[in-house]
Amino acid sequence: MHKNTQLNHIISTISQYKLGKGICDLENFLMSHPYQPDIEELNHIKDDYNLMADYWKNGYDDPQRQHVYTQLLHRLYHLIANIVLRDQLQNNAYLQGLYQRPRQLRRDWAVSTIKKELESYVTDIALLELEPQHVASEKRDQLNRQHQNLMCDLFDYIATSQLWSDSTRDSYLELFLSPTIDIHDQLLLVSAVSMSAMNVFDPNKFKVLASLYQQVTDVQLRQRALVGWVFALDSEKAVIYPEIGQMIKDICDDENNCKELTELQIQLYYCMDTDTDQRTIRDEIMPDLMDGNHFKVTRHGLMDVEEDSLEDILHPEESERKIEKMEQGMHRMSDMQKQGSDIYYGGFSQMKRFPFFQNYLSNWFAPFSTNHPDIHSIWKDSKNHKFLSNILGMGGFCDSDKYSFVLAYHQIVDHLPASVMKMIDAGEAAPMPVGGQVNEEERKTPAFNRRMYLQNLYRFYRLHYMRREFPNPFENSSVYLFFSNSLFVGTLLESHFLEISSFLMKRNHITDALRMIEHVPEHLRDYQYYMIYGNMLRHQPQTHYPFSLHEELHCYEKAHMLKPEETKAMAGLARISFRLENYTLALSFYEKLLERQPENRHYMLNAAFCLINQNQCDQAEKYLFKLNYLYPDDQNVIRGLARLMTLQGRFEQARKYYIQLLSVDQPMPLDFLNYGYCLWFSRDEAAAIVTFKKFMVKQAEGSNEDKPFNLENEFMVKEHDSLLQHNISDVEIRLMIEAVLY
Repeated sequence: MHKNTQLNHIISTISQYKLGKGICDLENFLMSHPYQPDIEELNHIKDDYNLMADYWKNGYDDPQRQHVYTQLLHRLYHLIANIVLRDQLQNNAYLQGLYQRPRQLRRDWAVSTIKKELESYVTDIALLELEPQHVASEKRDQLNRQHQNLMCDLFDYIATSQLWSDSTRDSYLELFLSPTIDIHDQLLLVSAVSMSAMNVFDPNKFKVLASLYQQVTDVQLRQRALVGWVFALDSEKAVIYPEIGQMIKDICDDENNCKELTELQIQLYYCMDTDTDQRTIRDEIMPDLMDGNHFKVTRHGLMDVEEDSLEDILHPEESERKIEKMEQGMHRMSDMQKQGSDIYYGGFSQMKRFPFFQNYLSNWFAPFSTNHPDIHSIWKDSKNHKFLSNILGMGGFCDSDKYSFVLAYHQIVDHLPASVMKMIDAGEAAPMPVGGQVNEEERKTPAFNRRMYLQNLYRFYRLHYMRREFPNPFENSSVYLFFSNSLFVGTLLESHFLEISSFLMKRNHITDALRMIEHVPEHLRDYQYYMIYGNMLRHQPQTHYPFSLHEELHCYEKAHMLKPEETKAMAGLARISFRLENYTLALSFYEKLLERQPENRHYMLNAAFCLINQNQCDQAEKYLFKLNYLYPDDQNVIRGLARLMTLQGRFEQARKYYIQLLSVDQPMPLDFLNYGYCLWFSRDEAAAIVTFKKFMVKQAEGSNEDKPFNLENEFMVKEHDSLLQHNISDVEIRLMIEAVLY
């Protein structure tokens, strides 16, 4: 999408309340981009600004000065935003076509005229009930075609409209709240308003969407309005409109609204995780379903379509196993769908190339209606109607996918075998949709309707052939992670920040989780907060080591202070202390943990390593021998024993353990290093050199760290005392460094 950095910079300037500079910058811009109406409007703003400034310079006290300054900011933003829109149109042939087509076809786009036409359609359709059936059917088709053309034009007109005036805002709000307008029309036009407001922030379009969310009772309309104002919210630009901040606060004062906003934030990430979910379905679930492809799925369960096959006679249990795996796969997909995953995207993404989706932008956002002229003739065909109504009435398909399904079915229905057509006519071919049936009660819930609308949007922004000409909310972190928007800080929504942080952590969105958790206010930072934060830091890339470890340690310390008896906090402190090589502190926590769980393998092993690193070998030996008896194949236990034997001077036993460790397919580089010490301590320098060299090669192959391993630091600093204790002099250390590296 075309962006003018100069204009965006001017908008950023006035968002910082730098009105005078903004006027000056726009004046410079218009010198190289002259457009007379813009210049005239800017001159009016500049004159009013100078008049206000002159009064101030001359010492006049003006109680309206703040109001006048803000109004001038609004006028300047309004002017710049419209220039941005015009600049986009001039640099984009597709958007220019969307803009020009409705304006060339019609002259009167006044809201009052639009309202009359939409109301007339409802009235005319109602009056058809008085007509004979064959006459009414023909007239209904004609009215629907005319109305569809109007709605396509109106959608494009609103989607490409400039910023609204206050009076236009009020007129459209009245239209959306009118009970005399068809709900399908209102739903479609709300999407047009949302698209326009997402393109360039319009305070009045935002207010319409936010007001609708607060005032309407229809579930679908309310949820479309919610998604619309959330996607349109721009904190940088909204800062010059204080009333928007108040609207956000008023919305968040209602706990039910906060609950819906929290659900929306979660659902957005399920949308963005669609590719991951599709891989799960393709690689893990579909093979099981395809393995049982001689079964058909009906509303009554799985039925075998093959009878008395030789395989079934010889191996009857195999058929049962396949049925069980199929049912497990279907239940898993059903659970994914209920959780919020978009399980149908992969299949329906190939069905968006119909002219239906290419000819008119509005069709991507149209609520599903059997009266839509492009599918009405298909739907009313008796041989299709029952099957289509059954399958679409049961599955959790978004509107876009419903249109795709009808159009795709129409293309193949004439090519289906006669036996299948017979089943369709008899009503027997009514398979349960993959993912299971969605009951009527669930369809009425705000969460379901919101999820279906988000899936409509996701398909548009992923699949429309000109999608790159529109700002994609699913690719802009300031939009899709709207909980981090500064306008929500200080509202009751803050109480849900930790919940979202935890969710993002579980879905492996670590960067976003860290962004989110930092917004949790001080008074809500409880034990759970510090545990979740510490866990996030643990899973982020260790690019700031050891700073990130110290930060993680701080989190677990705070959690431990709040709940001293909690095991998880102590385990976190023990682990981080160990990584920071504070073995005394780590051991103290592991000993407390072992008092509670004396047979815990992890705690015993780490306590043993703490003791080894403090040269308390006798105590470490007790833990390691017990672990070796209980878990003889545990490589970490063998690793600990090898290190222990080395420090105790029992080199032959240590060698046996190291040979065992290094005989696996992918030995750890660290085992080569420690084996090198074992050989060196036993005065087998030649073998030690070879082993250290192998370690350096392995370390280089597997290293993902910015800094390469420093052998000199390892020998002269980290292990220097240990080497001296084994009577290895500094000269010998230098010789070993040179032998290994050079």
